[in-house]
Amino acid sequence: MKTLREAREDRGLKQTYVAEKLKITRQTYSKYEDNPKIMPVYLAEAACAVIGCDISEIFFDSMSS
Repeated sequence: MKTLREAREDRGLKQTYVAEKLKITRQTYSKYEDNPKIMPVYLAEAACAVIGCDISEIFFDSMSS
């Protein structure tokens, strides 16, 4: 499982770019990268669309133990 930050950095994107696309501040986006559990689902979906990653890759842990 990757973090939102890792997915963004792998694609060479800046926080500012993603935040602008989501119509939120860079500071707010940074908080979501630091604590993705507080990110609303609609923004998580939008962020993954902007970054080009699958939402399950970032936000859902594997069910296997």
